[in-house]
Amino acid sequence: MRATFRYLTALAVLTGLPAAHAEQPLATTVDQQLTPAHWSRLPLLGEQARARGHELPSPIGVSLFFNQINADYIAKDDFSVQVDGGLLGGCTLKGCEPDGNFNSYYIPAEDVSINGDDRSVQLKIDAWILPFWNVYALFGHTEGSKDIRAKLDNVEGLPNVPDGIVLPIPIDYTATNYGLGTVLAGQVDLVEGWHPFVVMGVGALVKAKTNTTDSIIKTRIASLRLGQRYDVGSNKLAWFLAYNHQNVNQRVTGSYNFSGVPQLAPIMEEVRFDLDLAKEETENLAISLNYDFGRGNNWSLYAEYGFLNWQHLIIGIGRRF
Repeated sequence: MRATFRYLTALAVLTGLPAAHAEQPLATTVDQQLTPAHWSRLPLLGEQARARGHELPSPIGVSLFFNQINADYIAKDDFSVQVDGGLLGGCTLKGCEPDGNFNSYYIPAEDVSINGDDRSVQLKIDAWILPFWNVYALFGHTEGSKDIRAKLDNVEGLPNVPDGIVLPIPIDYTATNYGLGTVLAGQVDLVEGWHPFVVMGVGALVKAKTNTTDSIIKTRIASLRLGQRYDVGSNKLAWFLAYNHQNVNQRVTGSYNFSGVPQLAPIMEEVRFDLDLAKEETENLAISLNYDFGRGNNWSLYAEYGFLNWQHLIIGIGRRF
């Protein structure tokens, strides 16, 4: 069994968009002005931007991403468990077999540790509404796990249970997610004589519903990215350094049976649980590369690695129209 997302955390970070602005040679600017307007009429004010010498990407994009994230989580409140069978379930004269009557306990939040690992495939559809403003939608499938470990030393109302007992609840799950995001992009000359820098601000909201446990995952993402874009022959290569803020909240409910675990079955057999969790760290750094190629540079390859407080890896391919 199991309960994320990214999370989708993902999900969070699927923002490898081409820069909206780049200075162009005069010949290229003339070619752009002679090119018929895009069928979508997007981006609005695009003709004015091209007239000022800015290169704009094709306005509509479809991308497919693979995302993997490993992160630690915390319990937001005390961990609620109900136990049937075993010593904690309330032994009777008939023994310690489950009888359908559950005893309730609350494990202090500080005694709960949680590690999560998620792998997802995400489809992103985006559009440049204005030369500096992009909006996108995400749809994805996630396979993940949460490894919950709760110490029982400080639980009130326990019968005579030895110290050092840890309640392990491994949760495996799949989830479907959807989300909306937006990007603001621009170009600045930070240092005279240097190649211009591309600046992007990203925000997104993602919601996921797990299919194997009763769990909803809500993820809020904000990112500030700074990088540069270079010509590589007729193609484009861009690098970005990103500061990411990702807030993940998830409620996990379900049950777990320890009857096949010799070390724990005498203490507890059937365990129902209810836990609100959140990502332990919300701030991270990432480095990414984006390579545009093909006719009109409308194909792209994207890779991102996140580090500092958690690790994530994103690999993607996209096509613009």
